[in-house]
Amino acid sequence: MSQLQVEIRQNGEQYEVVPKKGKTLLEAAIIQEVPLDFKCQKGNCKRCVIELLSGKELLNSPTEKEYEKIPEDLDGGFRLACQVTPI
Repeated sequence: MSQLQVEIRQNGEQYEVVPKKGKTLLEAAIIQEVPLDFKCQKGNCKRCVIELLSGKELLNSPTEKEYEKIPEDLDGGFRLACQVTPI
C-alpha cells in the first residue's frame, strides 16, 4: 500500500482510497469508484461510517458532526467518510 492511500473497511469489505485535497474521503472514493455505502453526504444519516485501518495521519481530526453522531465509535477508529478530509 502506498503511504498516500488510506485503508478502510465498511460492511466487512476492505478498500484503499487515495485522499484528494479539497474532497472528502467519500467524494474521493466515489471518484475512484470505491463502492462505499452512503446516502446524505452531510453527516446526518451515519450510513457512510467507515473503519480507518491505516493512513489516519493523512486525515483531519474528527469533526463536530462526528462527535455528535458517532462519539462512542471515534476511539475505535470509526469515522464518517463524508466528514473526513486530508490534511
